[in-house]
Amino acid sequence: MATMSLTALAQSATITGKFKKLLPNGALAESMLIAKPENADLTLIAEPKIDKATKTFNAELSASDLDVIRYVGMYGELYPFYLHKGENLMIDAGDGAITYSGKVSKENKVFADWYKMILPLRKYGYTPKGYALPSEGYVKLLDSLEKPVADFVQNINTGNASFDKQVKYLLPYSYKFDVLVPIATGLNVGTKNEYPPYLVNWFKNETFSDKQIWTLPIGFNLMQYFGFAKHIIYNNEQGIGGQLLVPDIADKELKADFALAQAEKGATFDLLGYLETYRSSMVTEKQKAKMKVLEARAKMRVAGGDWIDFSYPDLNGKMHHLSENLGKVVLIDVWATWCKPCLDELPALEAMEKAFEGKNVTFISLSIDTDKAKWKQMVESKKMSGLHLFSNRKGPIAEDYELETVPRYMLFDKNGKTVAIDAPRPSDPKLTELINSKL
Repeated sequence: MATMSLTALAQSATITGKFKKLLPNGALAESMLIAKPENADLTLIAEPKIDKATKTFNAELSASDLDVIRYVGMYGELYPFYLHKGENLMIDAGDGAITYSGKVSKENKVFADWYKMILPLRKYGYTPKGYALPSEGYVKLLDSLEKPVADFVQNINTGNASFDKQVKYLLPYSYKFDVLVPIATGLNVGTKNEYPPYLVNWFKNETFSDKQIWTLPIGFNLMQYFGFAKHIIYNNEQGIGGQLLVPDIADKELKADFALAQAEKGATFDLLGYLETYRSSMVTEKQKAKMKVLEARAKMRVAGGDWIDFSYPDLNGKMHHLSENLGKVVLIDVWATWCKPCLDELPALEAMEKAFEGKNVTFISLSIDTDKAKWKQMVESKKMSGLHLFSNRKGPIAEDYELETVPRYMLFDKNGKTVAIDAPRPSDPKLTELINSKL
């Protein structure tokens, strides 16, 4: 048993340490984030708890997360690290600064030296009052750091060819990202004529012609911040920075990826119009398929748009499709057993069901609970009326309708068209009026 345990440990590695950043609400975080790069962003792979007494975290990484760049941190401030099997790395981070200790590999020493070099710049974007620092210092830093940054990247040579190639591409963009963060968080650089040559030249010449940027974990946010800094702050244009940036992107595949990400993250004013504008810009089959999904979701949200069909089980496990109700007005009550406002609406909902009994109206109660036994027990014990379905917070109700808050009442007409995705509650007489208007 001991031999097996030691063998398993040798195939993994650990990262421990502290992170001193406060959450936006002023509270201390209770957990850390360990993430991997994916689709120009970061995907969570672990969320170790922070010990309240020692203020430290500890995470063990398996073989799949070794000998690759991973990230540690929280809420917009994440740092790269690189672990070999059997290593134990310690970090101490917060407010834009980080130290790496323990057995610091050549790869992690690159990151340690990098963040030490650009710390003066990061004070503007990652400290609580960085945006209020004198902009003259920020401007001088752009001049003084440009050559050291270029020299640092050129001289990276750890002996790990794959790592060296990755960071030589990553770090210049990481620096550019840190240049943009102060502007994105409120630093006033001055009038257009006062902008430093570094930014002016970048705004003028950047065309985003390299689609490889989409492999970086900061890819989307870098482009988003660039659009904001160039179009909203520097050019004083009206709109959403990322949306204004899309026409500037030279690489067609990158343009399509960024346009889709803008839509997925809700960074548009008129989602349906935006998607229609860029439908013809999709290049790959994957992009075209994603565009169709996003358009279906967008159309579903507006009055007159088609519903997105779903299928969920009832109390006995029988599957029910939304499309089975074509020809009827359908009211869907999206609720949860733990939701007090949902339960408070039950008497009004049951009264409404009785009032429409015998008429062409179907009432469906769809739970977003994940504890099926608890859901079934409540429905049966309270003898709730109507058709009850269980979603387990999966499928179209979570992915296409993106319902995260309850109660939510969705109303569809006899033709499967959307009346309202966020209809009035049953206790509001306006819901009865709305249903009657569709009979």
